[in-house]
Amino acid sequence: MAILANIVNEVKDGIVATIRGTNEITAEATKLVRDTVVNSLRASGDIATTTVQVATDVAQGVILGASTTGVSLVSAARSGVKAIVQGVSDVGGDVVEATANAVKGTIRQTADVGGDVAQVAVGAVQGAIDATTEVGGDVGGTTKKAVLAAVEAAESISTETAEAVKNSLKAAISGAKEVLEAPFK
Repeated sequence: MAILANIVNEVKDGIVATIRGTNEITAEATKLVRDTVVNSLRASGDIATTTVQVATDVAQGVILGASTTGVSLVSAARSGVKAIVQGVSDVGGDVVEATANAVKGTIRQTADVGGDVAQVAVGAVQGAIDATTEVGGDVGGTTKKAVLAAVEAAESISTETAEAVKNSLKAAISGAKEVLEAPFK
């Protein structure tokens, strides 16, 4: 697992390098994220076991890089989660599980850097939906998993954060209200 040891910092540094001067998440930054996921999973030799950690670490690196450069964390979350899910799909990994961990990592790191967790949650969930749509996956299943992962991560921060995330998701994500109000999640 030595290959994964510095993935957060490598992604952060790569994001910083590609964003500097443009002040936005560029196609180059998104490609860096996707390629990092693909290369890390292939190098690990065990895609099923490594997907969770890679998705989490890369998501954290994206948010750290974006916060370092001052670029929108919402935009970074959407682009980052989308690229992570696409990268996992590229190597035949579990897209739904990667989605959950990318969303959680994004939200937790956003809280750590003092960002707007509720808005970033919307961006992260939308990025997962965008990627799943593009790769031809189960959009309904991914939406449900992403929404529940966002709320779970927010609950680990505070009750107030969880309520803000729930309200933002219900207002912005089609199907989120039904997922959150279902009797058995």
